[in-house]
Amino acid sequence: MIAHVERMRVAWVDTDASGIIHYTAALRYFEVAEHALMRALFAGAPPSPQPIRLPRVHVEADFLAPLRYPDEFDCTARVTAVGRSSVTFGYDVQRTDGVACIRGRIVVVSCDASGRSIALPPALRDGLTRAL
Repeated sequence: MIAHVERMRVAWVDTDASGIIHYTAALRYFEVAEHALMRALFAGAPPSPQPIRLPRVHVEADFLAPLRYPDEFDCTARVTAVGRSSVTFGYDVQRTDGVACIRGRIVVVSCDASGRSIALPPALRDGLTRAL
């Protein structure tokens, strides 16, 4: 399994009045690590002749321990499943002191311009499958 680990720090803007990250910050952390994973998986690949649309259709996160400003943490992203039209990404967020803070999962689906599900383009499917 190929994974990407992105080192980050909680920004003040990510926290709520309790001093803990707002739950939406976790989704941004996931996306930063996911984009870095995709760049690593497809570095040097020719651009797709058509835009690839991968909207999120399922998002979940379990908050296991708090993250506070200015905690430093690692967000790990990995491909956990590849279907005909879908890809599932898994995420783990761990503070640098070793405490697991967030575990998440996002499912994306390949869609055409009208929003209908379509098969993943072969080059994308192959690259994602190699990451499993």
